[in-house]
Amino acid sequence: MDHQGMTRTEWRDVMDAMEEVAPYYERVNWLITFGLVDRWRKKVAAVAQPDDVVLEIGSGPGNFTRHLVSREVYALEPSGELSAFSKELLDPDRITLLRGVGEKIPLASESVDKVFCSFSFRDFYDRKVAAEEMLRVLREGGEAVIVDMAKPSEGPLAKMLEMHVRHMVPPLTRMAVPSMVRERWARDPYRTFVKTYEAYGSTEVHEDLLKRAGFSDVSTEYLELRGATMTRGKKPWKSTS
Repeated sequence: MDHQGMTRTEWRDVMDAMEEVAPYYERVNWLITFGLVDRWRKKVAAVAQPDDVVLEIGSGPGNFTRHLVSREVYALEPSGELSAFSKELLDPDRITLLRGVGEKIPLASESVDKVFCSFSFRDFYDRKVAAEEMLRVLREGGEAVIVDMAKPSEGPLAKMLEMHVRHMVPPLTRMAVPSMVRERWARDPYRTFVKTYEAYGSTEVHEDLLKRAGFSDVSTEYLELRGATMTRGKKPWKSTS
């Protein structure tokens, strides 16, 4: 895998790993972010307004989706097993669960106001195609928001975060998952997630992919304690001249 995508086999490995850890997903996220993950999600979800139509890509078990207060939300997830976990968390009157991938979004062009990828974008099969699809479904002036663990290209923070992912995440996940479950695993699925973190390049890669797809006003800000980033880009208004 590289900073733009992965092979079909690599992508399937990521999906298998996600499904294996689904029952412990939130407990692990809480531990490896020192309890910050839900605070990050709430801040990002506040970007969407109540009147917006929203798409979340890679909604998983719905832990980010449940913070969205918009009148109409589409939660797109390739795994039926992961999506099934979200049904008890989400309001069916506002939130529609969709099966599919970010590279082929099952929505009409210019049909949503915001697109969110919450800790999912680096696991896409082809990020370049997905960025173009996100632009397609957004209305003019609409916004894409990508959230992921912070990964600056250099400096002390880059080294510290890399050490955390490589050396702290594995033991913390072992604390969250019962030993009898770990013994049944043929492999440690969290090593797959470490691999995707190492492969996606740096935070600047997300910015570049959005710009190349046609987004404007692309920028990134660090979330609390600089452990995660929120990258945003807008779909330009068509010229009236």
